[in-house]
Order: sequence, then C-alpha cells, then structure tokens
Amino acid sequence: MLAAIPLVSFHSNLNLWNMDKEIYRCTIGDFECTIFKDFMGKYLAKDFFSNADKKELDEALLKHNVSPDNIPSPYIAMLLQDGNRKILIDTGIGSSEEPIVFRGMEVFWKGQLIHLLEKEKVDPNEITDVVITHFHPDHIGGVFSSENQLVFPNATFHMHQGEWDYWHSSKSDNQPPLFKVFIENNITPLKNKNINLIKHDYHEISKDIISVNAEGHTEGQIAVIIGNKNDQLLYISDAFLHPIHIEKLNWQTNYDLDHKKAKNTRLKLLDLAYNEDMRINAFHFDFPGIGVAQKENSNWRWVYEE
Repeated sequence: MLAAIPLVSFHSNLNLWNMDKEIYRCTIGDFECTIFKDFMGKYLAKDFFSNADKKELDEALLKHNVSPDNIPSPYIAMLLQDGNRKILIDTGIGSSEEPIVFRGMEVFWKGQLIHLLEKEKVDPNEITDVVITHFHPDHIGGVFSSENQLVFPNATFHMHQGEWDYWHSSKSDNQPPLFKVFIENNITPLKNKNINLIKHDYHEISKDIISVNAEGHTEGQIAVIIGNKNDQLLYISDAFLHPIHIEKLNWQTNYDLDHKKAKNTRLKLLDLAYNEDMRINAFHFDFPGIGVAQKENSNWRWVYEE
C-alpha cells in the first residue's frame, strides 16, 4: 500500500519514529503476543477515501481528528509465541543500505523490525513460521535483507496461492514498478524455500492460527484468526485502512484492487468478529491497532481497546 504515498514520508532524515510506542505486548489465548511498530507512513484523504462526498469526509476527518493531507499510518508486525512456536505475521517494510530509485528520487527504507526483535531478545533464526497476508511492500519488505539473505532462514512461509499466482502473472503488469521490485527481492526467491501456499478459506496454518480469505485489497489477501474459543483476535491486515472505513463501508480507497470484493470482505470480517466476540487488530490503525467493532442497528463503529 505504497504507490501514492508522498515520498517525503520515507526520507531517512525525518523523525518519523516514536520510540516511546514501538512495542505492545498482550496475550491471545495461549499465545504471548508482541506487536512491533516497524515504520510510520503518511497518507492523503483523497487516496484513502476516493469516492467520499467532500462535506461528509470533512466531518468524518474532524471527528477523528486527522488532517486531509496527513493521515498517519503505522506499519506493524506481530509475533506470537507458544512454547517452541514463534510465528511472525508480516515482516514490515525492510531496511535498505542502498537507495531504491523511484519516480526519479532516491528512497531509503528504514524499517525497525529487526532492531525491535533484537530488543526483545528474539533471534530471527528461531522464527518457526512467517505468515504473509499479502504482497504489498509494507508487509513483505523484511523477508530478505539488503544483502539478499533470508532473514528468517528456518521458518515456513505461509501465503495464499491466489496472491502468488496474481503477482507472478501478466495480471499484475499494471501494478506500480516499485511493487514489482519488492516482490522480485522478497517473494519470488522463496520459490525454492519452505513455503506453504494456502488454497482454501478458513485454513488451519498451525494450532490456533487460521487464515481467512480476505480478497479485494489484493487478489489473495488473507486475514488471520488467532487464539482459542475462549480468547480470539482477528488480524485484518489491510481490509480496513482507517476506522472511518468501518463506519463508511461504501467509501473506497485507491489502494484496493477490486472495490466490490473489498466491501464484501469488510462485511465478512465485521460479521465474523462480531458474531464470535473477537477483538480486532488492524495493521494501519493507530498503534497497536487493537479494538472491537461495535454494531448499532445496521451501522458499525470502531472502539480502540484501552
């Protein structure tokens, strides 16, 4: 979800990192959960809410105390630990020592995931599984290092077959060139590694880890159900980019591949979380992005966990 971000958001000399709120810890069922703030991006309302009525949009932005030209957006990764299992969901934007030239500008990526894992005394060699929810740069950039070394060499990598097929076919030819660079560097080399291509909805990746088809934002995005029947959380990845998208289900974003499928996925995930009494973790909501979706008649609203 990077194509239209103002590139100034990525210059390494800007202070985009809040070191006071970089790690969040909680439990989900039997898992010890750690959420890492890998990076902070900045987005525009015209891209986040591309078909919204201006008056309604202005009211919604005021309600949520955000500016139309500066919607802050964290990039996260989640670590789940249970005995010998160390399961990472998404890998952040990565960190580059050499710049990538994009739209005529040199761009450095300075994701913090590896630094934060070290801070938590987690050895990347001990990661047993990596779940990749979809192939946008802010989710896959940390799979390989800038030296082209696999960062989590002993892990099994889980992703959806439809996502793999889409990005390795002519269907993705019109996608931004930057996306192709990230996929060539971080996804395609996994072909000969230990990968599990998910083919079905509600697929059990591991005990108490279930993938849920969540297409629309991309062809093969997945959400993830985490935990047991007594305590579950739904990791929704980029199905919603901002709490306003929960309140305004018809408002579209320029970052979704298929708006109709994206809306159907939003309704599917909201109903799932509500009916099963699940907390939700949203990748791009205010860090750490945990809360619940409350239903009032036919309307929904987001409430952050305190």
